[in-house]
Amino acid sequence: MIEIVPAFLVESEKEFEKNLRLVENDCRLIQVDVLDGSLFPNTCWYDPERIGALKTDVEMELHLMVENPIPIIEAWIKHVPTFKRAIVHTEMHRPSGVVTGYIKDELKRKVGIALNPESPLSEIEEVLHSVDQLTIMSVHPGLQGQTFGDPQHIGNAEYILEKIRSARAHQPNLTIEIDGGITEELIKPLIQAGANRLCIGSSLFKTADPTATLKSFNTLIASL
Repeated sequence: MIEIVPAFLVESEKEFEKNLRLVENDCRLIQVDVLDGSLFPNTCWYDPERIGALKTDVEMELHLMVENPIPIIEAWIKHVPTFKRAIVHTEMHRPSGVVTGYIKDELKRKVGIALNPESPLSEIEEVLHSVDQLTIMSVHPGLQGQTFGDPQHIGNAEYILEKIRSARAHQPNLTIEIDGGITEELIKPLIQAGANRLCIGSSLFKTADPTATLKSFNTLIASL
């Protein structure tokens, strides 16, 4: 299944709820970014108790750009009934396999592994067979509105597309999610390269009518 996943990197509960109501009728899943300043320099709002109080049927996955994801995941399990998947970063200073295994086996949640644009696929080979999803970052984490391909750190658009192709060749049945800097023009080449899920933030929420934009994106992927 190929789908657009609206990406929530917000500063307040008001912004979160506004974005949620704009997209909840036209998507199955949203991604909630979690930044606490420990792994990358930025922070954002992701209060599980307040989010759990917002009535919605939309499933949520957490993109945990943090050093210690487990306490946050446990709080989300407690408070957010539609929380389904936790994505942790291979760049954290903890053994990825231990963390992903704990999430899957003890916390009973689906788990994904994310890696930065400059991180090679070889860094996650040992856990790739045991996770539910690979999230390939196409920008450096922490800020919305960046250019796809992360030229500041490494590579360009073609570099990211080749990483997707390599991951798909290595794991033909794996769900591959791409996160960062995705524009409408990139949707087709990303899907052709092998992506299943496209996380979109700025190109959705910075438009005049995010609801109409999401409908347009959904129509586009349905036609491919």
